[in-house]
Amino acid sequence: MRFAKPNKYSHVTWITQLLIALSLMLLVSCGREPEQPNPESKAQIIPTTSSKTISEESSAIDATLPPPISNNTIVAPTVTSTNTATPAATLLPTATIEPIFGPHEYPKGINPLTGLYVEDTTKLERRPLAIKISHYPRSVRPQSGLATADMVWEHYAEGGTTRFTAIFYVGETTRVGSIRSARLIDTTLTEMFGGALVASGMSDGTLERLRQKTWYPAVITNSTSFGCPPICRESQSANSVFVDTSAVWQTLDDLGLNVAPKIQGLAFQETIPNGGQNAVRLRVDYSREAHSEWRYNPDDGKYYRWTEISEVDLEPHFDYNTKAQITADNLVVLFANHVVDSTVPEDYAADGIHAAFATEIQLWGGGPALILRNGQAYSVNWVRMDSADMTFLVDADNNSIALHPGKTWFHTTGLSSETADQDGVWTITHKSPYDWGKLILPTE
Repeated sequence: MRFAKPNKYSHVTWITQLLIALSLMLLVSCGREPEQPNPESKAQIIPTTSSKTISEESSAIDATLPPPISNNTIVAPTVTSTNTATPAATLLPTATIEPIFGPHEYPKGINPLTGLYVEDTTKLERRPLAIKISHYPRSVRPQSGLATADMVWEHYAEGGTTRFTAIFYVGETTRVGSIRSARLIDTTLTEMFGGALVASGMSDGTLERLRQKTWYPAVITNSTSFGCPPICRESQSANSVFVDTSAVWQTLDDLGLNVAPKIQGLAFQETIPNGGQNAVRLRVDYSREAHSEWRYNPDDGKYYRWTEISEVDLEPHFDYNTKAQITADNLVVLFANHVVDSTVPEDYAADGIHAAFATEIQLWGGGPALILRNGQAYSVNWVRMDSADMTFLVDADNNSIALHPGKTWFHTTGLSSETADQDGVWTITHKSPYDWGKLILPTE
């Protein structure tokens, strides 16, 4: 039997047919209809004559074959980048750095007093309110509105007592009080925020200081001829004066004074800064009678406020409106020079002769400060070189130290105040300059 002489392209034909079969199978598996073969294409695929050698044609065909399947093949994820530079051989994921809001500029919709996003941005177009709230006698507690304010400042007043200046910007409520008279510090605080001052009145000395301010028309008090609304007295008691924040803003609208401020000074970031010390409690002793204390709750990352009911006993401090204990996300203690101004009597004793005089808290220039946030304490500095600015909080290299977004409670204490830390319990003992006259603590 004679066998047909093998054609030198016969094995090429075999390989080509195998490729066609594989291609058809691949098309079917991908859900595509296989194309009908062109009867005239065979001669084009396999030429009858060629100057190429078999090895060259085999190499050309092998180059079109898929790579061999291996159980050890690892497919890395691809990274899409907008960078037009030549990519590195290996691209590794990079950590996302959370931006810091402030201290000079804030993204649209961010409250510069809290670092929080405000859904109704029209609230950022109104004038902040610096509202004076009483803390003594103790019968004024629980006060209304402290929990709603964007920020609260607690300061030494006179006679061993403290008083609050609550800042309302985004926060609002129908009842704030009880409202009491302004102090010299309010000539500075109100200016920090480009705000309007709301108080029941003030001493002649404080009033004279306020008259020198360009924003004096925005001093909303009984002493400046404002009545109800917005400042309403609920009884004959001096501690029965309250305001509705919406009524105050309406009054400012009517006067053409409800203008948005340019606020700068504070920085905010959720990331906890490095270098902190344990801080589970802060106690500020302003006098033998006035004590403020904050206790940290790690479950929600907030500090809860306690206040004294006697020289030694404390109880949780509640807000009358919310019926909830007052909390803060940040606590800031500013150590500043305190000077007694003997020309400004603020409170007289029952004999009408002895008096407690005004204390000027000099919140300009700079000084040391203490920040508490997220159970950590940071020794920093405060700086304020412009009357229109808040206090900047910076480290030794003048870099801003970020607060946690949320509510901040400020304590102002004397430069010579004593600071102690024992196992995360911080105690600030306020050293006040001598009050000219007898120490007065308002009675019940």
